Amino acid sequence: MTPAPIQGDVLTTAAPAISTEEAGAILQRWFGVAGTVRELSSERDGNFHIAAPEGRGYVLKFTNPAEPQLVTGFQTGAMQHVADRDPALPVPRVVPTLEGEAQAIVEIDGNAMVLRLLTYLEGTPLHAAPPSPGLMRALGTTLARLDRALADYEHPGSERDLLWDITRTASVADRLHYVTDDRRRRMVERFVARFADQVAPRLPALRHQVIHNDLNPHNAVVDPVGHETVTGIIDFGDALRAPLVNDLATALAYHVTSGETPFGSVVEMTRAYNAVLPLTEDEVDLLPDLVAGRLALTIGITSWRAAEYPANAAYILRNAERAFAGLDRLTGDEAATARRLLHLACQKV
Repeated sequence: MTPAPIQGDVLTTAAPAISTEEAGAILQRWFGVAGTVRELSSERDGNFHIAAPEGRGYVLKFTNPAEPQLVTGFQTGAMQHVADRDPALPVPRVVPTLEGEAQAIVEIDGNAMVLRLLTYLEGTPLHAAPPSPGLMRALGTTLARLDRALADYEHPGSERDLLWDITRTASVADRLHYVTDDRRRRMVERFVARFADQVAPRLPALRHQVIHNDLNPHNAVVDPVGHETVTGIIDFGDALRAPLVNDLATALAYHVTSGETPFGSVVEMTRAYNAVLPLTEDEVDLLPDLVAGRLALTIGITSWRAAEYPANAAYILRNAERAFAGLDRLTGDEAATARRLLHLACQKV
């Protein structure tokens, strides 16, 4: 049985169909910018890379029509807020329209969509860069600075009912029947039940603020030469108000199985994050379960979406094997080791 989608869910509403020619014309009309237009892959929006004269690059975004305009405005405001609070942080800059607005409303095939133009951040995608302790430290430091910059950002669009919110890990239970491997499914089911019983009740007492909520290997770019400087954090599409530590947990979830030593990458990233933005005792204690929660969400949501949209299954499932392996390590025989190492990483020196 297919789970009932949230009304207007961007995960179940098709991305807008827009040709590169149409995108180029709209770009010129609203922003006065010309250049070579190339479509970018996206699960839910219509995104285009713009190669403008003199080497300048942009991303033209047509937001999924199911996304409330309040939420899109919240995301746009978050990028503007970060640029104001920490101008050196490598986040996309919002390019105003010819009328000086941060975004515009356009109609495509009868659907009203928010249109935005952002600067394009150059670099090697994180997923294509070799993992190293230096890279993990750079990610932790940059994410902590981003969270520090967002700490005082307030917007009504931040209160979102989002599937990709670790706080909602228990809600993925009704999607786990899409996991076809019995052993793996039982592993996820056991963890989700424990999360609902032991972890979720402790979350309201944690620090809450606006977070990026999606620092996955496709949403960060790094220096193409040394691979140890973060040159871009992109895609604020999953940003929301949530426990602060969820942002670190989300980022760590993609590196549980990498590193030169057991849990080496997550330890390096956590230590660097904590040096800039110290975690509380409760946040450190819950961190391993929150990382596991993100992995359970990844497994449940992507298994469901791949079954519903088989033509896009390869893209949807790009992180699935890593998620299964990471959850196995965090909930199996190595769980105590992960917890001990993360506590050590956050100790004051």
